[in-house]
Amino acid sequence: MFYLIGIGLKPAHLTIEALNKIKECEVIYLETYTCLYAEGTVQDLEKIIGKKIIPLNRTQVEENFVEQNLKLAKERNIALLVFGNALTATTHTQLLVDCKKQGIKFEVFAGISVTDFLGKTGLNIYKFGRSVTLVLPEKNYEPESFYDQILKNQEQELHTLCFLDIKEGNRLMTVKEGIQVLEKIETKREQKILNQITFIGLSKAGSQDEKIMWGNLEEMKQAKLDTPAFLVVCSKLSDFEKEALEKLFNKPTLGTIFKGWTGK
Repeated sequence: MFYLIGIGLKPAHLTIEALNKIKECEVIYLETYTCLYAEGTVQDLEKIIGKKIIPLNRTQVEENFVEQNLKLAKERNIALLVFGNALTATTHTQLLVDCKKQGIKFEVFAGISVTDFLGKTGLNIYKFGRSVTLVLPEKNYEPESFYDQILKNQEQELHTLCFLDIKEGNRLMTVKEGIQVLEKIETKREQKILNQITFIGLSKAGSQDEKIMWGNLEEMKQAKLDTPAFLVVCSKLSDFEKEALEKLFNKPTLGTIFKGWTGK
């Protein structure tokens, strides 16, 4: 049996249902390339489940998992743990398709994802369009399709959740870097759209160090937000959304007071 299990953004996010199922597994893998914990460590998780976890990189999951690991599920219970919610990325959906093709039984267990924290920004979750991933530019690889999708969402007055790139070795893109990547593309295209937009940065979602800050393009360059973090490119804000941002959160130029959803 193959179990695809979302483990949330910190060890305490693991559901009782998922915990019980993991304890039944003989082999436990962890996908390490789409996200990281906002709080706690994999070692903390191992103590909770009482078993050793085998980390896998992108190649080991996307290219080798079916041949080298998934076939074990025909005879043994194995699990692939994924930070956040397991089916946010299409890679993991493909694994379920592979199971179906090979006659392997499977179950999926949902986990707490960053998308579950979007409501904490004060924005209407029904006003979000297609999400994108902002990519750290590399030599001979500087994609811009995410910028085009942001513009499409803007045209439809939809907010955009931007996942920030993570490279091998746990190199995480910061909110400031994400803003700079968008700005570089806009400058190249000789457009002036970003300076009219409100941005929201959310760092370490679900942890004790969670921070939410908002502001315009220049203000968000000053935002001191730790990683892992996410960026929201806002479309037209409703009066209620504007009030929520102004009353609940500070701009980077004023420092950060709000930590967590306690109203303290």
